[in-house]
Amino acid sequence: MRQTTRARLTIACAALFLSAAAFAADDWDAFWKSVKVSPAPPRDFIEGRSLARVQNLTVGRSSDETARTWVLADLRRGLGDTWASYNLRRDVADADVFGPPGLISTSAGIDQMRAKGIVRIIAPDLDWVAGGVMWVSPQVLKEHPEARLTEYVIVLAYRRPVGKGTTFYKDGRVEVATNPVASEVRYQIDSGRFYVHPTLGPLWYQTKGWTCLPNDGTVVGEICGRLKP
Repeated sequence: MRQTTRARLTIACAALFLSAAAFAADDWDAFWKSVKVSPAPPRDFIEGRSLARVQNLTVGRSSDETARTWVLADLRRGLGDTWASYNLRRDVADADVFGPPGLISTSAGIDQMRAKGIVRIIAPDLDWVAGGVMWVSPQVLKEHPEARLTEYVIVLAYRRPVGKGTTFYKDGRVEVATNPVASEVRYQIDSGRFYVHPTLGPLWYQTKGWTCLPNDGTVVGEICGRLKP
């Protein structure tokens, strides 16, 4: 009798687990369908990046924990952007999830790759060295509207690692490019805002993103130079 009861409980628990998994899958697919993305991306397509060094340069306006959460959210956003680009998924780039439709230049880049007959790219991820959250004063925002900065921006330092990138074409051609040595440290700055997406979780909604040169005499260069890898 006890074995029968135990067996029934085991079956019931398994059924609940499978039902929860099915609900989660339905929820994932339903969201992407709601923003006209089909098929849905893999559930883990924005997971996997980490960063040991995060600097809180908000002059006490945000906690270290908040700064780390925002930087990791931006790394997750970046994975989504990269996945859309490498897989030529313009629908993902235009979904208004990781940033405004088009993701600055991602959709345009996808159109250019399609015109060349490219169907997919596989390449190693960047080597993320450090990241930081910077506070931008109201005075700087007022004096430099052309920079399209926001009150908080994220600066990331990275290297292009040693490795091979493979480009696949619709006519069957395959091109392999090798990066024999890691690049010097490069910098990226992302304006925008943090938000928690109900399906995807913590993200940084990027309103503008571009590479920057630390301390190059511009306001962006000054902000970029605050990060010390």
